[in-house]
Amino acid sequence: MAEEIGAIVDIEITIPLPSEGAIDRTYRIEGTARVAEMVGAPPWVYAQIHKKDWFKPDIIEETNYERGLPIPVTGNFSIKWTPKKLGIYDVTVVATPAPLSLPVVGVPPITGQSDTMKFAATEKPEAGLEILACSFV
Repeated sequence: MAEEIGAIVDIEITIPLPSEGAIDRTYRIEGTARVAEMVGAPPWVYAQIHKKDWFKPDIIEETNYERGLPIPVTGNFSIKWTPKKLGIYDVTVVATPAPLSLPVVGVPPITGQSDTMKFAATEKPEAGLEILACSFV
């Protein structure tokens, strides 16, 4: 049943997260979300951000959501996220038929999801070093 529900929305990531970055810096995920075999986009797209800690069991690890609003006809979306803690994150873009902040019982069903992106948050670079590092790109 979960596979059938997951096939309703196709999510394609066009600009993924980098594999690592600095804390307190904003990153953007861009892509498209379309209802399969139909024109249009699902109304709610979120980045599901799961912080992985080697010493914590999965049940008590942190999971947060950042919302992106897809454009109704094209399905293009953009989600901004700023990591606040050092660590390794698993980030997946998910689509839902209802806002995650308003579930009646539990979390609304996920009707589509992207591949998981790994992100390692490291120390924030010192002032000036970040500009120097960007000039070599």
